[in-house]
Amino acid sequence: MNIGIDIDGVLTDLENYIKTVGKKYMIENNLGFDDTMNTNSICGFLSKEDSHQFWDTHWEKYATSIKVRENASNIIEKLKNDGNKIIIITARTYDSQIVKRGIKRQKNMEKLIIKWLDKNNIMYDKIVFSNLNKLKACLNNKIDIMIEDSISNIEQLKNHMKLLCFDAKYNHSYTNNQIYRVYKWDDVYNIISKI
Repeated sequence: MNIGIDIDGVLTDLENYIKTVGKKYMIENNLGFDDTMNTNSICGFLSKEDSHQFWDTHWEKYATSIKVRENASNIIEKLKNDGNKIIIITARTYDSQIVKRGIKRQKNMEKLIIKWLDKNNIMYDKIVFSNLNKLKACLNNKIDIMIEDSISNIEQLKNHMKLLCFDAKYNHSYTNNQIYRVYKWDDVYNIISKI
């Protein structure tokens, strides 16, 4: 099978990063922060502008220092050893703050992503730097199963492939009988091995 894997919120614990680093930054800069982390806020930020302001100063630090989720590397290696093809599909380089600064910054982010994947022993057959609409990237790469955390991406993909949704407070209220909800990488392996 071709398994697509998102980075932010799937290989990383984006929610925890926002709850610690993002919250501290927003409070220090008197920008407000939504402690409820509900789906109406952007991962805790009260506005898109606040989100962009934070990421504009934190993208590179996040991209180089965020820890990989526990057991992700081992499970991905097992999936590859089982004969699956692993395709990383990320829209991180298409963040408006990166695009606003041009191709040079986008290419730098792509290099940081590849370096981070190597540093954390994440095996993959291919990496796709997608735009925010991941459907085309998934279809072009014949993805059978996509591991994702974004509700908008899941909505785009739900009728085209099997989906595993990495649980987070920002997607917790989303229900759909077409997805499997996972809480850790061991869950990913258990579900995929039964499909």
